[in-house]
Amino acid sequence: MPLLGGVRPPIAAITVLLLAVSGITAMTVGRSSDSTVSQAVVESQQLMAADAAGSLSSSLDQSSHHLRDATALLGLGAAHSPDSALRRLSHSHGKWRGLAAVDPTSGRLLAARGENVPLNRLSQRGGADALQPRLVTLGSGQPRLLSFALLDAAGGKRQLLIASGSLRLPEQKEGRTTFVMDSDGRILAAAGDQADDSALRKLASQSGQVKGGAGGSRTERRGSAHHDVVGYAPVPAGPDGQDFGLTLATSIRVPEGTAVAGDRFLGLCAAAALLAICLAVTWVLWRWVQRPVLRLHLTARRLARGDLQRPVPAHGPGEAARISRSLESLRLQLTGASGCDDMLRAPTRRRTMRNATLCCAALVTAWSCALPLITLGEGRVPVPAPVVHNQQERTADASDRVRRILGEGVAGLSSMARLTDGTPQQIGKALDTALHRHSTWRSLYLVDRDGQAPEYAGDAPYGMDRKPLLAKVKNGTPAIVQLNHDGKVPLSAAVVPLDPGGGQALVAEFRPEALSGVLTRPGIGRAWLVDADSKVIGSNESFFAFDSLPGEDSGDGPALTAAAEVRGTHAVQGPGWRVVTRKPMSRLPLASYETRRQTELAALLAFSVAVLCLGWLHLTVLRPLQALEGTAAALAAGDTSTVLYPRHHDEVGSIVRSLELIRQRLAAAKADAGASHVAASPRS
Repeated sequence: MPLLGGVRPPIAAITVLLLAVSGITAMTVGRSSDSTVSQAVVESQQLMAADAAGSLSSSLDQSSHHLRDATALLGLGAAHSPDSALRRLSHSHGKWRGLAAVDPTSGRLLAARGENVPLNRLSQRGGADALQPRLVTLGSGQPRLLSFALLDAAGGKRQLLIASGSLRLPEQKEGRTTFVMDSDGRILAAAGDQADDSALRKLASQSGQVKGGAGGSRTERRGSAHHDVVGYAPVPAGPDGQDFGLTLATSIRVPEGTAVAGDRFLGLCAAAALLAICLAVTWVLWRWVQRPVLRLHLTARRLARGDLQRPVPAHGPGEAARISRSLESLRLQLTGASGCDDMLRAPTRRRTMRNATLCCAALVTAWSCALPLITLGEGRVPVPAPVVHNQQERTADASDRVRRILGEGVAGLSSMARLTDGTPQQIGKALDTALHRHSTWRSLYLVDRDGQAPEYAGDAPYGMDRKPLLAKVKNGTPAIVQLNHDGKVPLSAAVVPLDPGGGQALVAEFRPEALSGVLTRPGIGRAWLVDADSKVIGSNESFFAFDSLPGEDSGDGPALTAAAEVRGTHAVQGPGWRVVTRKPMSRLPLASYETRRQTELAALLAFSVAVLCLGWLHLTVLRPLQALEGTAAALAAGDTSTVLYPRHHDEVGSIVRSLELIRQRLAAAKADAGASHVAASPRS
């Protein structure tokens, strides 16, 4: 018989696979990954570290880009002396601690403002790396980020502008500490309540030395009542591919008792029940399917060889018993005995071997349905408080990222107005340059006193009456304006006046995908940006513009929900927007939810095994055997003219071949009897 044919392989497969699922159930169901601290707390701390690392990367990248943008706008006007250039840069951006102008040929210092720039710590670089930002360390151990840009100076000469800035760590909430380490694990910056804790600094340094450990975490017991949980993540490279090799680690102190043990008894009981079902299924299939088919195969082959002495017993139930009676009738016909018709007319109950397989399928299905139902009431345990606080903080961080995009838009427009003297002619030249350097803007234009846009760059400005934009800034203050409250695409803009009277203004329309993009963070769940009317204007997933927030009963079950207002800056008032996040609790690595997911996986595996193997058995054995029953009955009733062709190379096919040999013998016997009758007729 072929390796994958016949009745044995599917029965052996279902036995082996159900044993495997039973072992998987025993090893996984009820086994929690919690030890001393809940895994949900550890995971949330990892996600907090990843968010903070992303924010630090954006801050480092913005510092360099702002210097290049300001220098490009400054170069559109008349040539400036080194002192004049540094003065105008310091007025346009107040984020740099020190500025310096250097002769790029000789390296001679031409002018300086603010903190002394550590020129003596610059390494010689050439080619494309010469203007790449770099990190240096002062003699006091403090890090500084140096950004570079070239500016055309008076007299046709060029000057190298250098800006020095510090590492700006995210705002530290109560109880949280953040460290920034280099590739050697040396702490460059720290902030928080426990920043001077030597043991915590050592643990953070060890995290910084982990290679490729994005999102990893470590815990250390501190006393008998609490633990310090440290999550760490590498600071990703910026859009220009600049990687400083930094690692950011955040620490939070959690009390004892956040870990919840899993229910190991449930896993062992479920595995034992499946093991018993596996043995029962194997015995039923062997007793009522495999053994009858094999015996039919041997009996049919015996009759085909001519061994007609022993009667054919009833092999099993259903089709096997009825085929056995047909074989017995054929044996009697071959021996010339009587009673063949009476045997075929004997009453039988219409049982089938399919009932045995349905019974086995019902057993496995019952286990697959009962196991998840047992854990349906799980997951009612309270979520650890640090997890709830971290979700709130991540929501606040998302709103802060939206605020920074809006604030950067206002700052970019304000810098553009200052560096170009605020004249329409100068601004008209700068539109394309400024738009090219701001990926978050879709359109940049100038609005005159009549509300018209005589000059613009990028996409066509949103069609609306622009006089209200001037009204927003008539007091000479910048503003964030929501341009529409209906339609398919939500649009908003930053508006900056060019004169105190509000007669002209610069407008930068934001790309909707830029506002939605900052909401995308791993593990934060579903996030929405809603306006002052609680209508959706952004999301980290697909959404309908200006639709209402979905209800909490949206089908995900209980969820952690948090909201944070998008605050304003010192230069512009907040737009009244909010960021709302919702993370289903079923996604949290809590012991109860882990048990539920494990039971669902085990139930799905067991059900899949039953469908696969029993379906295999039905297609290759039971259905051909049911067709064979009719063929054998017709042959026993005297139909010797129909040639039987075996379609399967297994036990059923062997029975068909044996029946074909028996048919040939019966047909030959009938032909001989007919010839004898014809030969005897003339004598009579």
